[in-house]
Amino acid sequence: MAIVCSGITGYDVRVSVKAVAAEALTYGESVRISTDGLAYAVDNGKSDVCHGWVLESCAAGDMVTIVNKCRMTVDTAQTIGARAYTGATAGGSAPSTTVGTGIIVGYAWQANKLMLVAPVPAADG
Repeated sequence: MAIVCSGITGYDVRVSVKAVAAEALTYGESVRISTDGLAYAVDNGKSDVCHGWVLESCAAGDMVTIVNKCRMTVDTAQTIGARAYTGATAGGSAPSTTVGTGIIVGYAWQANKLMLVAPVPAADG
């Protein structure tokens, strides 16, 4: 089940990046920038790298902003204090403490809020 992001706050646009979306991406979805320079969803096809989260939903071919550190509100109840993972969900997802797969990108600090930081180094796209 995909986790839905309902808000991103506390990000710094000065250290965010822009990339062209290789596929349709959803607000708050975990993404990776591949060796072709395009942004792809972190999903069940590749879940071992994360460069950040998309700041807005977009279609394939659109330029999208990717934030690499933020606070995120999600629609699924989180385990406070637990690690947040990117997940390996078909089609992609926002991070969550409930998925337990992918890579660790932060933790829940409230029942519906995550503190997220893209790992450095993020691994190869």
